[in-house]
Order: sequence, then C-alpha cells, then structure tokens
Amino acid sequence: MKALFVLIGLVVLSPAFADDVFRIEVGKDYRGYSDSDLRRRVWELERAVGQLQARIYHLEAAPVKAAPDEWVCSIKAMGNNYTGTGPSKALALNKVMEECKAGQKGDTFFCKDPKCEK
Repeated sequence: MKALFVLIGLVVLSPAFADDVFRIEVGKDYRGYSDSDLRRRVWELERAVGQLQARIYHLEAAPVKAAPDEWVCSIKAMGNNYTGTGPSKALALNKVMEECKAGQKGDTFFCKDPKCEK
C-alpha cells in the first residue's frame, strides 16, 4: 500500500521536478543513517529514477532525423549521366547502379566504373 502511495506521489510530483536535474550523492556508510535519512535517500533515488524515465520517454518520442546524403556517385554510360546519393558509399553506389540500369532498359553492360565522392 505504501508503494502505491509513493508511486502516485512520484507521478503527481514529477512534473514539478522535471526542470531541475537532481543529482544523487553516493553514501559512504549506511550503518550511521537513521530511519528518516534512509527514507530521504529512497525518495531522492525515486525522484532521480523518475527524471531519468521522463527523459527517456522524451527521447523515444522525438522523431529520428535521417542521415544527410553525404556520398554522390555518378556513371557515364552511352552518353548519358546517372547520379545517386546516399548517407553511405554503398547506398549511393546502389542508387546510381539502379538508375543506370533503368536508363539502359535493364542492361548493366555499360554501367561500369562509377565515380564516388564524399
């Protein structure tokens, strides 16, 4: 029952502490702590865990940004130029090969010697 009240209190009070980052101090000797000191330390740990959970939920809810296209590959085949871009050399190379293949009506004979640069 106490755990339920603590959980409810943590959920209700956690927005009030969301802006202030709570730092936990490492204890040295727990034999010298009184019951109220240990209860305070448990509350501090629960508060810190609540802040960590809120931060994790916030990070998971944020949209993931796609990596920018850094690689550019090009092929000159039968007088036509084909290009492909991607976040990695392999993806850019694959895109330019697919574009060249489509431009050559499925024939990859002339789609040779791609040039790639970052």
